[in-house]
Amino acid sequence: MVGLRWGGHRAGVLALATAAVVAGIGFSAPPSLLAVALGRGAFLSLYILYIVWPALLLYHVVDEAGGIRDIGISVAGLTRNHIVQLLILGVAFTTFLQGVAGFGVPVAVVAPLLLGMGFPAQQATAAALVGHAWAVSLGDMASSFQALRAVTDLPGHELGLWTAGFLSLCGLLTAFAVAHIHGGFSAIRRWPGPTLILGLATAGTQLLLAYFDYWILATFGAGLVGLVVGLGLTKLRRYQGPSRPAELPPKPEAERVRPVPLPPSDARMGFHTAFAAYYILVGVVLAATLIPPVHQSLSAAVFTLTFPETRTGLGWVQKASTATFTPLAHPGTLLLCTAVLAWGFYRAQARWPSGRAPQLLRALLREAIPTSLGILAMVMTAMIMTASGMTFVLARGVVTVTGPAYPLAAPLIGLLGCFITGSNTSSNILFGPLQMEAARLLAAPPVVLAAAQSAGGALGSMVSPAKVLVACATVGLSRREGAVLARVLPYCLLFTLLVGGLAWLLIARGPGLSPAVLP
Repeated sequence: MVGLRWGGHRAGVLALATAAVVAGIGFSAPPSLLAVALGRGAFLSLYILYIVWPALLLYHVVDEAGGIRDIGISVAGLTRNHIVQLLILGVAFTTFLQGVAGFGVPVAVVAPLLLGMGFPAQQATAAALVGHAWAVSLGDMASSFQALRAVTDLPGHELGLWTAGFLSLCGLLTAFAVAHIHGGFSAIRRWPGPTLILGLATAGTQLLLAYFDYWILATFGAGLVGLVVGLGLTKLRRYQGPSRPAELPPKPEAERVRPVPLPPSDARMGFHTAFAAYYILVGVVLAATLIPPVHQSLSAAVFTLTFPETRTGLGWVQKASTATFTPLAHPGTLLLCTAVLAWGFYRAQARWPSGRAPQLLRALLREAIPTSLGILAMVMTAMIMTASGMTFVLARGVVTVTGPAYPLAAPLIGLLGCFITGSNTSSNILFGPLQMEAARLLAAPPVVLAAAQSAGGALGSMVSPAKVLVACATVGLSRREGAVLARVLPYCLLFTLLVGGLAWLLIARGPGLSPAVLP
């Protein structure tokens, strides 16, 4: 993917073929084992893909109606404070978009939006990359988190709380990182108030929703609260004026924000009309989860599939397991209903352009098909590696080398997976089982290592070549990806090492959490 610029779908198919060959030759896996692993992978992929397609559909419905553009324009018209603008769009809005779409949409939308508002191209790109990463694991209706649950079979409450705990701390720091991207430490010193307020609002909301097991709403809710708080800050006179005092020397030309005229109000929607689709999503999700008769009706239809026990010629056994799928209560169904209702709303408001349905369908297929093939291949690869014993061998090797210091490396493994595949979901699928084996070998709590894995994979979104390439392409920085990567990498490594350090402290120093010493 990095050297040959392959997409995840091509690289995933090659990885799948390689895993099948290595499993058969090197691990004595019979054809029956490969068939069961492929079937398990296909079934688990269904859960994830039924989020991907409706999420992308909802995003394109809003985008075709002009809602995404008009949300950004509304923010630009509320304040001239560039720090507050960046916090609203680069943190709150990217978090919100990650909650409902993901798959590079926040970067592809917000980077050109900031560029159009006058921010320098490199600054706009770096802010979008850093601003969205902390929200990835519980974003896109928690698809990455759900994938990790599927391949590890860990309890949702504990895993969700640990994941949200690690990432919420990173979310708080993300607000300061975005301000630092714009104006260095002097910007943070001048405007600590809005930075801290918005950081606490987004991070605290995600943690609170995860505590009550609303994983599919955690990032969405964090972004929504962040937008409300950010827009509320623009009502205060202190935050309406310029963010840089006139007495300071002017910034270098390459870092200066250019004033951009706003289009007339009659040529665009108001904020609430543009945001209506997401108000609808809140209502649909709350009705499906909080109204008992509705929730029970949606949960009534359940599909169950049992996979038999498998055994390699070397004696590695994977026990029989059962997987379930509840289609009507699935986040994909809620997103699909929202997309239909949003289309009806924009059409009733005369905001839906006629003849745009074919273009929307083409855009959806162009984005969803390669992503779906990549996810399907990666999940199948992970299932073959787990069933054949490959994952255990990898985990044993890494744990033998690192010993009790392994928790420091756990999020770096997640980061590596995202860097390679361009996806936190794929990273969790590939390396989630490895973290489980490492936890077993270390006698460490598996939820801590799995959460560190997911946090590292999320933070890796900042430096994933796939997302960096997309971001740079949208702002005219093609062939200058290296400069953007260099600007973003320090934040990524700092946050990831912080997560690793916390995981190590919790496991090595926490009561009852000390890992066993390897023989």
